[in-house]
Amino acid sequence: MHHPRRHIIAGLAAVCMGLPAPAQAQAKTGHSALVFGLISPRAPDETRANWEPFVKRLGLAVAQAVELRVYTNQGDIVKAFSAGEIDIAWMGNVPALDVVESGAGEIFAQMVAQDGSVGYKSILVAQSGAAVASLDQVLQQAKSLRFSDGDPKSTSGYLVPLYFAFHKSGINNTKTIFQSVEVGSHQQNLTKLAQGTVDVATANNEELAFFQRDFPDMARKLKVVWESPLIPQSPLLWKTSLPPELKKNIQKFVTGFGAGKPEEQRILLAVNGLSRFRPSSNRQLVPIADLEMFKTRQAIDNDKTQSANDRQQRINAAIERGSRLELRLKRISP
Repeated sequence: MHHPRRHIIAGLAAVCMGLPAPAQAQAKTGHSALVFGLISPRAPDETRANWEPFVKRLGLAVAQAVELRVYTNQGDIVKAFSAGEIDIAWMGNVPALDVVESGAGEIFAQMVAQDGSVGYKSILVAQSGAAVASLDQVLQQAKSLRFSDGDPKSTSGYLVPLYFAFHKSGINNTKTIFQSVEVGSHQQNLTKLAQGTVDVATANNEELAFFQRDFPDMARKLKVVWESPLIPQSPLLWKTSLPPELKKNIQKFVTGFGAGKPEEQRILLAVNGLSRFRPSSNRQLVPIADLEMFKTRQAIDNDKTQSANDRQQRINAAIERGSRLELRLKRISP
């Protein structure tokens, strides 16, 4: 995500574009338009433009109009999908977990990068001239550093750094160690770093590559000081209740797109630096569920407004939820 990566806290983007299929196809099917939802890790207009050729061809392939909606907040796209307002979507792994848990959607495909990788890495980035070059140095100097974190719904921007960089270093809450903490999307974080308004920020290696491509002058001012283990690439989901034949046609189009066709390969490259989509399932979310359970446990432990007994009851409920969720992910996966 990529899988996809996340995440300007500004609400739903005022972006909605209909991509009609041929009139005869609409007349033939008699179906209303499918809604394809996208999370926007960068500018909404850029995301829409990058995906439009792919989404348009999807509509032609399934003989149905497709309406494209772009969201700037992970919570908004989850809410819309869970409410039945979206039929197909691209989003990060953490919001996908919420959709799958609600029963509204299922994962059917996963992004594959140009180099063939099916994952990406969270990173901590600093200014190239800063006197920090490692996670240890960041932690040692944290009291004098301004930190920009990711959207709490972002896998690569928030959850993975929290778990692998901070929790494993004995830190459960970044607000307790840094001079200041704010939140931004990957592109916002990298821009703030380049402009010198923060000292350390989260992002992921793919978004850094896009930033280097689009803003080379600012990118030269940045350096990576830590990277995480591999995170699964962001998934595509479809509405659980879609007709089986439609699902079959969608899967065939998506996983076959780009196979030996230069024009389609160019489209995938523009979408998110992709080579193709591969079949996937809810099972790819099992490690993400583990991370989410960690985050829930941390939130409960850090909540001192409740008694120790109340917190323990919440922890027990979270453990039970984690067990149910893991079984669900494995059971309903193809």
